[in-house]
Amino acid sequence: MAAMDSPGSRSFPEEPAMPSPISSNVSGARSDDELRLALLTGLSKSVIVNYGSSWCAHCHELFPHFYDLARKHPQHKYVVAQVDYMKDALQGIKVTPTFAVFNKGRKVDQFFGPSPQQLRDRVWLHSDDADVTDC
Repeated sequence: MAAMDSPGSRSFPEEPAMPSPISSNVSGARSDDELRLALLTGLSKSVIVNYGSSWCAHCHELFPHFYDLARKHPQHKYVVAQVDYMKDALQGIKVTPTFAVFNKGRKVDQFFGPSPQQLRDRVWLHSDDADVTDC
């Protein structure tokens, strides 16, 4: 007679980790799966991804600007991707900070560097409500 499995001995497939919410339209991704899930849940809107690292001083300096843009342009979804923990999602990412804009799951823009003005300009460029007074 075969021994019965106890309830705690069964192995179940792990649920993919959800991106960590930072605010209503900003989340953090610490793995390739979390970033993929964030991009999939943002298919109805543009997703702006901030690829950064915990050791990158420029990334830390730009985060308040990134967060401020999320409040000013809430029609987008924003993701802070920690490159320290990713492998697959980093194809084409050479430096931090790098920013990418995804539309319906497809990358439509990518730029890099520690310029708050460039970040504001690019988010504005991809905004449906772009108004000259926003510049």
